[in-house]
Amino acid sequence: MRIEQMAAFLPRLFSMTREMDRAQREEEARERAAWQQYLMTIAAPSGQLGDGRLASLDDLKAAGLLETSGLFLGAQQGRMLFFSGDGHLLTYARTGSGKGRDLVLPNLAHVRDRSLIVVDVKDGENCFASREHRGDGLGSPCIYLNPFNLLGLPNTRINPLQVLIDIVRDGGEIDTQADEIAQTIRPMNPREGDGWVGKGSIRLISIRAEYAAHFDPVNCTLGGLWKFVNAGNDELEREFQMMASCGIEGIARKAAAMAATYADAPKQFEAYRSDAIEALAAFEVGKTLDRATSAHNFDFGRLKHEPCTVYLITPSDKLGVAASWVSLIVNYAIEAIARERGGVRTCFLLDEFPQLPPAPAILKALRLYRGKGIQLWFFAQGRFSMEGRWSQDAVKEIEDQASILNMTGIEDPSMMRDVERWSGNRTIVTRGQNIGGGAVESAGINRGESRRPVLQAEDIRGIGAGRQIIKVAGLPQLVVCDRLPFYDVSPWKAQIGDVRQLHQGVF
Repeated sequence: MRIEQMAAFLPRLFSMTREMDRAQREEEARERAAWQQYLMTIAAPSGQLGDGRLASLDDLKAAGLLETSGLFLGAQQGRMLFFSGDGHLLTYARTGSGKGRDLVLPNLAHVRDRSLIVVDVKDGENCFASREHRGDGLGSPCIYLNPFNLLGLPNTRINPLQVLIDIVRDGGEIDTQADEIAQTIRPMNPREGDGWVGKGSIRLISIRAEYAAHFDPVNCTLGGLWKFVNAGNDELEREFQMMASCGIEGIARKAAAMAATYADAPKQFEAYRSDAIEALAAFEVGKTLDRATSAHNFDFGRLKHEPCTVYLITPSDKLGVAASWVSLIVNYAIEAIARERGGVRTCFLLDEFPQLPPAPAILKALRLYRGKGIQLWFFAQGRFSMEGRWSQDAVKEIEDQASILNMTGIEDPSMMRDVERWSGNRTIVTRGQNIGGGAVESAGINRGESRRPVLQAEDIRGIGAGRQIIKVAGLPQLVVCDRLPFYDVSPWKAQIGDVRQLHQGVF
């Protein structure tokens, strides 16, 4: 009987053993699944698809941006950032975003180790706010190029054609200088296409400027060029005859070719002359800009020997007329400073840069003059505004040559795409869950990785007022930091005047 009972119990025993074994295995499987789920939850990205990040304070220190000398850029975690290199700078920030408040005026308060040339085309705001501090506080001689007599300040006259007179006086040869001046007076727009009229106008202005430097230096001025292109037919014929027989073969041949166009294709020549008349209209004899350029009272070579501050001041409502004058002065100053030997660096603060006609010396300074102590800081509303004056290739070169590119309020899609690329990629962990149906439901969790830019479009657009993105040449990471108004920094807030008083007439 017992044997029979035991035989009957054995299947139940085996069944119980199997159930217990299965239960144990299920428990172990659940524990392993829970452990794997935990590991997947805490697992860090592998970095195989990118390990990008934003710059830290250690990165900024290694790049030399935490030194207290140089040009002020902003602040990161309470530490002020300065650029002490000799490279060029480019700022993109929309109108009204505070470029002057956060960058121009802080540097006019702080910089004392170099000369500054300040393009001040908004009624002399920067000059009004900083001239007393720079002149009296820092001991930097201030020179005012102020043809419209703003702020009750004197005007220093500059003849942009003086470089041609100096070359002839010193026994040198005029190579491309006359052409470059003519191209600044009558810049070629990248959207003009062939632009044969503009090219003819440039040749006409260039020939006359070179001739005047040799044989009529008194009229080697912008007003003198205006008189030439506005001459009557009889006077124009006499001038062409004199140029064609001047004895300098290059001038004579070019003048003879232009005279032949005047005689044989009068409509074509008239197109050239009309274009030149329009380009030189701002320098009509007896008008403000003619008087401002009719003599030469300052040597820009001085800036290589002592830190000076030069303000180019115009009313904002006359920028359309004065823009050509500003570009000619900048072009002349770059070349004059590049020729001079000396140990003092000069930084050009080129505010409202897209409003100015292109000057050939700008690209020469980018490519060739960095070692000559010339540093350019461009201020523009954005890439699109730059392309209105400069070709896309030239804008790209300016961006590529900039050691510092800082940006605020980016909305241009092409710019956002570039910032995404510059920010680098990071590896992002992605997780998913699979659920299967049927008689028995099953579920599974999976983990994967994907590539994502450090700064995406929504991140870039979110960096607005009071913040900026800085791309530093040689630093792999982008910098996202604060912009710092001058009035939040002591002693700058006591050194810089309130420009609101200028517009309220309280000064």
